[in-house]
Amino acid sequence: MSRPAPPVIAPITRDGVRYESRWSHRGVLFAVDAQSGKPLWQVEVYRYLINEEVETDVQEVYFASMTLDSSNEAMLIEDECGVRHRVDLKTRQAKLLTWPVEVRVVEASPGPDGWKYSVELKISNTLTRPLKLDGPSVAEKGMLSNDLFDVEVDGKPIPYRGMMAKRAPPGRFIELKPGADYRTGIELSSDYPVPPGKHRLTVRFSHTNHFSPDNCRLESKPVTIELGAEPIRRTPKPKP
Repeated sequence: MSRPAPPVIAPITRDGVRYESRWSHRGVLFAVDAQSGKPLWQVEVYRYLINEEVETDVQEVYFASMTLDSSNEAMLIEDECGVRHRVDLKTRQAKLLTWPVEVRVVEASPGPDGWKYSVELKISNTLTRPLKLDGPSVAEKGMLSNDLFDVEVDGKPIPYRGMMAKRAPPGRFIELKPGADYRTGIELSSDYPVPPGKHRLTVRFSHTNHFSPDNCRLESKPVTIELGAEPIRRTPKPKP
């Protein structure tokens, strides 16, 4: 099994410096003198874990796009996993802009006052360094203290009715080690109420990982299920 050829990313030149990616060094941004081609500096934007027991080339992640931001002071890079990064061209520091989240509806049961339903939230650290998560921003212990989800019923948004905590920056974070998963189950019924009856329910997670050194946007793809007369029950995956 082999992967398709990496995307061809056009170099970008600004103020006599050419910024480019190279297939030989995936995840690295290079800066070279535009006239002489002399190397100036390079920065590792990301490094993902590689399972040595699986064919390496199918796990390789390259730049998918590269553009200057509106200030022309930073390079915006999206990789093949859909993760977005920002490289400050002055400090030569890279940071995450977005990180993927998985959401599953694991329970939904009808009742006279509306649907009772729960989701499972999963965040996987596929980097070779720890990923730090702000607990309230990822519903630590299944508790909501902010509007973390976009919920729609039959295409209409359901306003968040839960608490909006005002708090000081936390003194600690959930440190997700390389290769580890964060999972939590959350009941959304009271915070995003769904009325009785048959409906099409769509749930998406979208929130900023506040206060963390990895102060990025955490986002999931929307998940849609049909709510009918029968309850839905899926066994949540065990926590590691």
